[in-house]
Amino acid sequence: MVVITPNGIKNSFRYALRGLVHTFQTQQSFRIQSVAAVVVIVLMVYLKVTTRDFIVLAMLIALVMILELINTVVEHLTDLVSARLAPVAQIVKDAMAAAVLFASIMAAVIGGVVFWPYLSR
Repeated sequence: MVVITPNGIKNSFRYALRGLVHTFQTQQSFRIQSVAAVVVIVLMVYLKVTTRDFIVLAMLIALVMILELINTVVEHLTDLVSARLAPVAQIVKDAMAAAVLFASIMAAVIGGVVFWPYLSR
């Protein structure tokens, strides 16, 4: 039986925050996506988007940020084993980067569609 303790919960949050800070400090793409997320949030508040549009945009922000975090994990794990698997390691890193890029482009396109009616008024 797993016992949930206040210290266990505190440690979980501390480790997660440490991972977030590490990713922010070491990954330029994550910093760029963070700035983009802040811009989108400011626009959502300023333009007073509907609840539905807020949810769509918030989910897109979360998707891209989560993929950036996963990309960081994949890069570090790939670097850990890449001495033996160099060609495969590069494919893994490139594919993960492509996933983040695709999600970012789709988020920008969908964000543009969502924001268009607010900006064209």
